[in-house]
Amino acid sequence: MYKNRIFYLNRQLMNFLSKPFSLFTFFCIIVSLCVVESSYAASIQLSGFVRDSKTNEVLIGANVWETNQNTGTATDNRGYFSLKINAPCTLKVSYIGYATRLISVKTSSDSLLVVRLSSGASLNEITVVGQHENKSEITRLTAQELMLVPTIGGKPDIMKALQLLPGVQSQSEGMSMMMVRGGEPGQNQYLLDNVPLIYVNHLGGFLSVFNPDMINSVDFYKGNFPARHGGKLSSIVDITQRDGDVSKHQGSFSLGVTDASFSFEGPLANKKMSYIITARKTLTDILLAGMSMAVNENDYIVSYGFYDINAKLNWKPNDKNSLSLNLYQGDDFLNFWSKPWKMKEEDRNHSTQKWGNWLVSGRWNRVISPRLYAENIVSYCRYRNMSGHEYKYRIDDGLKEADIEKRSSVADFSLRSAWKYSPIKNWDMNFGAQASYLAYEPNYIFDSDMPNAFVSDKFNSFETAVYLDNIFRIGNAVQFQPSFRYSLFANNGAVFPSFEPRVNITWQVSPLHSFNVNYMRVSQTSHLVFARDIILKKEIWLPATQFIPPQTSNQFSATWTGSYRKGDYSTEASVYYKKMEHLAALKEGYENMFGITGIENKLETNGEGIAYGAEFTLHKNTGKWKGSVSYAWQHATRQFANINVGKVYEFDYNRPHSFIINANRQLKNNWTMNVVWQFQSGIPFSPVLGKQYLLDPENGQQNHVGYIYGLKNSDRMMPYHRLDLGFNHTITTKRGNKAVWTYSIYNAYAHINPYSYYYDNDNLMRNGMYPNRPLQLYKLSLFGFIPSIAYKVYFDFDKKSITKSKEVKPKKKHNWLYLE
Repeated sequence: MYKNRIFYLNRQLMNFLSKPFSLFTFFCIIVSLCVVESSYAASIQLSGFVRDSKTNEVLIGANVWETNQNTGTATDNRGYFSLKINAPCTLKVSYIGYATRLISVKTSSDSLLVVRLSSGASLNEITVVGQHENKSEITRLTAQELMLVPTIGGKPDIMKALQLLPGVQSQSEGMSMMMVRGGEPGQNQYLLDNVPLIYVNHLGGFLSVFNPDMINSVDFYKGNFPARHGGKLSSIVDITQRDGDVSKHQGSFSLGVTDASFSFEGPLANKKMSYIITARKTLTDILLAGMSMAVNENDYIVSYGFYDINAKLNWKPNDKNSLSLNLYQGDDFLNFWSKPWKMKEEDRNHSTQKWGNWLVSGRWNRVISPRLYAENIVSYCRYRNMSGHEYKYRIDDGLKEADIEKRSSVADFSLRSAWKYSPIKNWDMNFGAQASYLAYEPNYIFDSDMPNAFVSDKFNSFETAVYLDNIFRIGNAVQFQPSFRYSLFANNGAVFPSFEPRVNITWQVSPLHSFNVNYMRVSQTSHLVFARDIILKKEIWLPATQFIPPQTSNQFSATWTGSYRKGDYSTEASVYYKKMEHLAALKEGYENMFGITGIENKLETNGEGIAYGAEFTLHKNTGKWKGSVSYAWQHATRQFANINVGKVYEFDYNRPHSFIINANRQLKNNWTMNVVWQFQSGIPFSPVLGKQYLLDPENGQQNHVGYIYGLKNSDRMMPYHRLDLGFNHTITTKRGNKAVWTYSIYNAYAHINPYSYYYDNDNLMRNGMYPNRPLQLYKLSLFGFIPSIAYKVYFDFDKKSITKSKEVKPKKKHNWLYLE
């Protein structure tokens, strides 16, 4: 009875809002409330940037507060803010680790401010809990916070830090790939300065491609996506890169177990321009090749490595304009060569696999007026995964060379324009558009012995989108955010329109407590499939077609946040429900994309996914020990017509329970310590019920041909838990340079966590070939106790010139207000 009444009320509300006149009336009521709120006093629009006083880097998430009316905002990922105030008034500008500034505003006209804050606290005082704005389901992490998370190799990693948040789970032990709220790895969008990056992992998923030396901050959305973000179902990882120091030329060099890296940055063109360059390269490729050559029992030489390069050039002709050019290029490579001294010439072969990204983008940001701000981006990104096999064989008393090449790629050329506008005091608008040309080649195969069997599936796609995000503030207690995004995707004659409404309501119950409810609909026009290749599995991106429709998701969530004991403690609790439709997966029995003509013949489509759960986090923000304790519970399922005989089954990477303790402490003599302990339920797997044999009619023997499996994912692996420790020691070298030693221990108590399960008779991985022995279940583990060490040194190129230089203050122009 109660559920029927709720359903009836919801239907009546939707019927009301679905009528054009009712929608217009409802919109007018909201705008009227905002106008009434803004009519009590003459107000001005105050906008601008908050920057570091020395480096000129933007400070993302800085608080800008008007003390008289007790209202304010926070800077976005460009360091920009816009605020309607009643002048004269006093602004309080603050940021963690910096001295707070009080600014008296007496102007009577719309103005621009450039506020520069001075560092007032050491980096060690910054906690790992993140800066949380008054927004739901958004977590912001700084580069300094990433340094505190212990990892394999001792180098900070964005993905490992995000996996410590409730609702985020890893694919398997040590992997950087994420599942967010029951979603899949291909449903997360990664933005590098607002440009999507297609592939984000090194070392088969154990490390991310994001160099921490390049990072300013990371905004992570588990839900409540702003309307400007679209194209992925589960999460947004919005990474803002640094612009480079405009005060001096400086750099760093780092050496760890996994790689060596360096960075350079500094000013150009009389400090109106800045540059930053970072690069990483593994040291394992030569080491692995040498070790495999030295092992006589091995017939192959093995080599693996990766590298990535980031470069950014930033130009600020004045405080209203900023232009930047951004470059990223990274590759992984894995090679197997047969040892020429151990094999005959006709038996020699070489197998290789390469995968990685190219990204080039140009951006222009302009403050057109204190009420209007614009960002325009042009970008090109390409991902490709290529494998090859070269070999020789003897034919007609001669040798013939042959090669096989397989490739999967996707390229994205895009134009984006984003605008921010403040019509009246309590109404802000974000609107914009984008257009993309996408070239997919999911399945390229060439065999020199069979040139007529050449295969290449190509798709040329176009995608456009427009969006409008309204933010209405009704008094100081309620924020109402109705938004929409409309996209149109066209691919080889198939056209898919998508209307994506989103609603977000926040109620500030008290100055220390708030409650938020939101709904969002999102669509995704690409599908990610993991297919087996010559050496490793590879990622294959497929566009939506008439046979493979776009994925869609509807998500509801509610969040409560609170602060206690003057900010010493803070909490966040969320519940959510998500329904995903039109999912795609490889058909049962298929492990790759090869062998059958037509991609649609290899895929199971129109799948449905359900995920729901609850998350809770307690932060301790002050004291000797700082950190967080979090718990998450979730349930995620999938259903396809021809998988698991059409029955609902548990999602492959569903872990119902997750409990994480993350604590850090400042020790004596410039030492810091970080402790992370996590416990998670095991992932599900399909149990084996018996073995399948085929009787040989000639000799009467039974030949083992396979296993008989139970229902898909009807059993569960052992729980996963481990303790990680990290220590950072900051020192000064003999030459006066700052240096940091990082020591980390992965899996400190050496717990044997299962990576996968397999069945066998004798644990020799002979695939159960003995018919008279019973099958037993064994677990395969990858990582035990792993200690790591890394060293990083910072250096300045012009220490002497810096001490003699003087700051040049910008001049006042027209009615713009500049503050230093």
